[in-house]
Amino acid sequence: MLQQNTTKRIGYWLLLLHQAFDAATTAALRDVGLNRRQWQVLHAVAIGVGTVPELDEAFEPFLVADRERSYRPVVEDFAARGWVELRGDAVTLTEAGVEAHARAEVLVDAHADKQLRGITQEEFLAANDVLRRIAENMRDNGSR
Repeated sequence: MLQQNTTKRIGYWLLLLHQAFDAATTAALRDVGLNRRQWQVLHAVAIGVGTVPELDEAFEPFLVADRERSYRPVVEDFAARGWVELRGDAVTLTEAGVEAHARAEVLVDAHADKQLRGITQEEFLAANDVLRRIAENMRDNGSR
């Protein structure tokens, strides 16, 4: 058995990390008026996720955790800020959105450098791969 006799198994660490990432990322982005989820949506649009349904699919686990049905309200907020153009479900960054993303990305990168201190890129990629495989195993076994 891979798990030790402890109350702090993988689920504990995953939930703790989720909560800590939300709080710390939101604190890091306070000066640009974003929380973690807003940053994720803005970054996804910046890297080419082009519709609200694609955003919802990309962040489906977060929708469940946030008890939301869609990230359309986030996109509509960005449209009100002048950061995106929203036509039906299609979302594109405006020049102001590109600038907002660049400002936020600097903060997120600095935040990540602190949070990942002492972890090599190989370790980070290996941990990510292990978590992906566990998630796939759970999905394959009907745990989702």
